[in-house]
Amino acid sequence: MANKQGQVVASGAFQLFGGGLRDRVGELLGEIFDRTDIEAVGADWRGIVYFTLDDDESTAPESVLGFDPSSGTSGELATLDEVLGAVRTGDIAEAVDSVSFDAWRTATGTRSLDMGACVAPAVYEFLGGDPAERDVEATDLVTYVATAAAIMGRIQALDVQPGDEIPDEVFDEDYWK
Repeated sequence: MANKQGQVVASGAFQLFGGGLRDRVGELLGEIFDRTDIEAVGADWRGIVYFTLDDDESTAPESVLGFDPSSGTSGELATLDEVLGAVRTGDIAEAVDSVSFDAWRTATGTRSLDMGACVAPAVYEFLGGDPAERDVEATDLVTYVATAAAIMGRIQALDVQPGDEIPDEVFDEDYWK
């Protein structure tokens, strides 16, 4: 993808990354998944990041996968041609729940999201949050993804199981130094 500037669709409901953000997000995803073959494509207003894998036997290189930092889930969504075509036609807005995005914009008085911004859930899903409950202010996408990954990594390192109470150590910066 040679897109240097990036493109915002439907007031920021979907963002097709330009070179700099694509590199930053791709590098971050590479660290999270411990891979060197990730190329970030874009993200939607919910902070779901869309990417491809260049060197994966079970996934075709033209497949676009999504990573939802709030739930910690990822999976195959479409092909790169389908995503780019939906960006060109604007149909990508429907695929990323622009109706809920528009309701959030109306409720918060926000005109649009800037490139590299998202609306994180009020509480991450993996901490028991409801994905429909969103923050009232937009946040930086890279910060959101990195924070979610760090918290999830801490939970895993402490061997917290579903249904367990979240220990204070998860949020104690001194504990993790």
